[in-house]
Amino acid sequence: MKRTTLAQLGEAGLLRLLTSRWPRRSRTTTVGIGDDCAVLRSGRFPLLFKTDIVVEGVHFSSRTPAHLIGRKALARALSDIAAMGGVPTAAVITLGLPPSESPRRLTAIYRGMEALARKHGVELVGGETTRAAQLFLNVALLGECRDGPPVLRSGARAGDLIFVTGQLGATQTRHHLTFEPRLAEGRWLARNRVATAMMDLSDGLGADLPRLGEASRLGYEIDANKLPRRRGASIEAALNDGEDFELLFTVSPNRADWLKKKWPFATALHCIGMMRKGPASAFAHGFDHFKQRRGRTGLRGTMGR
Repeated sequence: MKRTTLAQLGEAGLLRLLTSRWPRRSRTTTVGIGDDCAVLRSGRFPLLFKTDIVVEGVHFSSRTPAHLIGRKALARALSDIAAMGGVPTAAVITLGLPPSESPRRLTAIYRGMEALARKHGVELVGGETTRAAQLFLNVALLGECRDGPPVLRSGARAGDLIFVTGQLGATQTRHHLTFEPRLAEGRWLARNRVATAMMDLSDGLGADLPRLGEASRLGYEIDANKLPRRRGASIEAALNDGEDFELLFTVSPNRADWLKKKWPFATALHCIGMMRKGPASAFAHGFDHFKQRRGRTGLRGTMGR
């Protein structure tokens, strides 16, 4: 019998293999695996729970400024809270490191994480350390939906317009280290009941829009010429690079003009297409940890997800 490899499975196939028996809803969760965060049954507000990891040689290199490593570790998890329209509250950090790691570098990494935590009102309340072959940080982050129910990937309807914030195509920039999680924007969209479905763009529009379409059981069509691209980014880069950490969301056509008129942020807003009935069109591949070999800094997936 022929062995199946991770390269053949891909990231989505691996997740299906490992989690197919896990409940989507249970006694403790209202939303399980399949969205940006799990949603737990708890108290006054829906409780969001997210974990995210950055690994040396995959998400950053030995040359990455230490404070930006810590910043990125927390910012990635914050971006998922933003995608649910939530408010981050507290985090615990797991640190894996080889015995040869520099204490000075580690201190700078944590200072970068602490600065971003202060900015967004996140309490760093604990964690764990372990010996490892290479440096990694895992952030487990809690948040709350204080402005209404969480915005899921599954709420889009046929005819809804597709929007993205900011610009896409981060390959040749330090955007993956310095991006601002769209927490205020996500919370505003949730508070005003504008977004029917939402997620953050971590693996590229070419991977993440199909995920939103699959969750909502819809197809979609986009106008590639309307994709907002960073300077020097091709359409292919805007679709496939990933690590944009912008918001991807859908809006009912009768709310679109209101959204454009009332949008209170300097963050650019772009309508790029429409959700429709029928199968999803495969227009791009996006990023996959196990099918791709090269990353943006010459390391495999250095700007990996």
